[in-house]
Amino acid sequence: MELSEDSKYRLAYLMMRLTFDQQLSAGDPGRYPAVLELLDLLAGTQLAAGAGGKRYASQREKIESFIDAEFGDDVLALVNRAITEIL
Repeated sequence: MELSEDSKYRLAYLMMRLTFDQQLSAGDPGRYPAVLELLDLLAGTQLAAGAGGKRYASQREKIESFIDAEFGDDVLALVNRAITEIL
């Protein structure tokens, strides 16, 4: 599959978001203040300060659905395998 430059950046961004999502969903998101702050910057929110001790609202299904629709099942499977190796 040949990806345009924009598609490459979009896929890399979505993979990063899924990686962060898995990490934050695994426990206390307050353990990762820089990740939360970066997500706030990307989303234009200010939620990181109050995240300690709270449960992270996963966006996994939404992001995976977007990757599947945009890039297909094979790419989604590859992204998930790469995330497993990273974490």
